[in-house]
Amino acid sequence: MDSKSKSQARAKDRISELPDAVLCHILSFLPTKCTFKTSILSTRWKNIWASVPNLDFSDEATSDKTRFLAFVDRLLFSPDSSGIQKFRLHCSSVDDFSHINSWICAAIQRNAVEVDLCVESDGQQIFELPKPLLTCKTLEVLQLDSNYVINLPTTGSFPTLRSLHVTVNSPDSDAMGTLISYCPVLENLTIDGTLGDHVLNVSVSVAELKSLRIRLRSTTDVLHDAHNFLINAPKIEYLDIEEDILSNYKLENAKSLVKAHARVSDNYTIRGHDFNRATALMSTISSVKYLSLSATHLEDLCLPTFGNLCQLKLIAYYSNYWDVPEFLERLPNLEYFVFEYKVIIIGGVPDFGEKMTIYTGDLLCTKDELNKEVCMFKRGSKSCQVEFM
Repeated sequence: MDSKSKSQARAKDRISELPDAVLCHILSFLPTKCTFKTSILSTRWKNIWASVPNLDFSDEATSDKTRFLAFVDRLLFSPDSSGIQKFRLHCSSVDDFSHINSWICAAIQRNAVEVDLCVESDGQQIFELPKPLLTCKTLEVLQLDSNYVINLPTTGSFPTLRSLHVTVNSPDSDAMGTLISYCPVLENLTIDGTLGDHVLNVSVSVAELKSLRIRLRSTTDVLHDAHNFLINAPKIEYLDIEEDILSNYKLENAKSLVKAHARVSDNYTIRGHDFNRATALMSTISSVKYLSLSATHLEDLCLPTFGNLCQLKLIAYYSNYWDVPEFLERLPNLEYFVFEYKVIIIGGVPDFGEKMTIYTGDLLCTKDELNKEVCMFKRGSKSCQVEFM
């Protein structure tokens, strides 16, 4: 083979030789704008984009609003388009909600399975979710990050929805509770966002719920009346709570709960009532087998006995003193234990941070064995010296 033939062989377009199904799968990971551009590559690529099951539209980097509207219309209403697996629409510059409604309805007509919506408005307009979305019989995954309202029909809402992720901003108790209650087969629920000044009283009552994640931030450090969450989910297996100011949690029918993660507080100025609520939460989930707990001032927590716990990860912030051995006595079946100190505060002494003395009780090993183990730790300082007294 001459050099020219070898060069041609190396330049052979192997990607275009892949089956259509493989090309569509590769393109499904790209924004739709990039996917559509592949149609100009060659005749082979001309209509591949129309078979890609995922549509991803965002006007974030778009300066020409009219062109963006025309582009979405062209692709969603194309006669060559196939069914949709995932439909993602993030809009911040579309003032006419009728366009957004028509796009969502078009995706539903093409049997969308996953829908991800983020519709930002100027605060005066409120986006109302179109009814075809609420009654869609193919929708299984829904993610909402919008200033929206929902007028739910009395029956038939979200008949097949199994996963719901809602991002909120100063949410209303009734609206949240109603939305959740209208999802009869929901298995995975995530609520995140920012809380307002008014007290929330939210009921999460879902018969099929298996996983619940609540990640909320407060707009103020001032502790008023706590928010309240009533959870009635007899099949729940996983609970993940992360708040800067902990709410009141009451779990009913939580015998199936196996794994939990709780971040009690990342605000070191908040004590007292916040940790009373944390103690109540720990008592409620004391039957879990796997627990990850992050908290400031662990010494303020009155932790119960965890009779079934076999794996525990503790992350401590700002803790001054905590009797770890005493706590471990309440974990009779513990097999795996990770303890992390994120921040240690040392103050009120001369030469702040120059020297620290740690007093321990009776060691479970000899000093030589302890020295050998400490020497294997990762070093964060080249100049730090450890001396055993």
